[in-house]
Amino acid sequence: MHTLYDVETQIPVFFRITEASVHDSKAMIEIPYELGSYYIFDRGYNNFKMLYKIHQIEAYFIVRAKIHQMETLTVWWQSFNTI
Repeated sequence: MHTLYDVETQIPVFFRITEASVHDSKAMIEIPYELGSYYIFDRGYNNFKMLYKIHQIEAYFIVRAKIHQMETLTVWWQSFNTI
């Protein structure tokens, strides 16, 4: 179940039920993104192209990172800083 909740009106503005086999990142394509809005995603929503599109329309997002992603970022940052 994927829900976009409007805090001001206190009603869902987007609601999609998918099969359990459908990855969460697939639902990100269908969500209607708006300028200046905030989006909170669980760690299954790790489609970085879509997160970049949210950034491009000047909206904001928070994603709970997976543990191995944090390790990858740390390794990348450490190797980047040694250059």
